[in-house]
Amino acid sequence: MRPSLMTAVLALATTGCATSGFEQLYPGMTPAQVANTMGRGPARAQEFQDSSSAWYFDEDHCVLMRDNVLVGKSTTQTRTAVHTPVGTLKDQDKAFCGPPGSEGNANREQTLQTPLGTFKGTVDPAAVTEQVKNSVRNQKVPPPPPADGATQATQPSP
Repeated sequence: MRPSLMTAVLALATTGCATSGFEQLYPGMTPAQVANTMGRGPARAQEFQDSSSAWYFDEDHCVLMRDNVLVGKSTTQTRTAVHTPVGTLKDQDKAFCGPPGSEGNANREQTLQTPLGTFKGTVDPAAVTEQVKNSVRNQKVPPPPPADGATQATQPSP
């Protein structure tokens, strides 16, 4: 194997390992078992008032820990993925781990990729249309010539 190909294979393998253990996680695991299965601890954690905490391994995978036991896990779910020659739209419910009743804090993210740019967040069609109109309004377009071909005379203002 050539060194560059070997490097690419190793990079791909280590990237895949970041969440490969996630499918093996199950309720009742201790924090040490979770970290051991994942091969590392969480990238970030969020504490809640009920003494539970969410461990995020990346933006698409998390577990909910309560009383030093895994009680739930979540992954990002893609609702819609539309690919066209003009653009791509992806609508996702991002991974969220929180105690019961905190589901309202879950994030939904939409990504719209077009030749004009990438719009990320909650994509509101009216907001995207307005943003495109605003970018076009900044360009000065000369008015069309009169239909009869004659030039219009302008009167100087006093």
